[in-house]
Amino acid sequence: METITLPTIGEEPHFYGYITGIGVENSTADFRDEVPTRLYATFEYGHGTTVWCVPDHELFALLAVHLIDMAAMRSAHGEYGYSKLWIRRAHGRWEVDLP
Repeated sequence: METITLPTIGEEPHFYGYITGIGVENSTADFRDEVPTRLYATFEYGHGTTVWCVPDHELFALLAVHLIDMAAMRSAHGEYGYSKLWIRRAHGRWEVDLP
């Protein structure tokens, strides 16, 4: 199995783009191996796609809410919606904001 090094979402404010997916790393190895712990999120912006590691389940939960909003907009209106995200950590809490 090949491992890909991905950047990790950090605490400093950063623009990521439209959220298009989140996931939990799946192990294709033998069941006796450790369960993977890597969470990830996929974003699109400017005709490009990026994949980032999500550092913890709290941020993962916030991103899931935005992904649900994105899915609803795609189903109802056939467009991306408004989940074009800035992410940062301030005062010990993750903030996921729209521009």
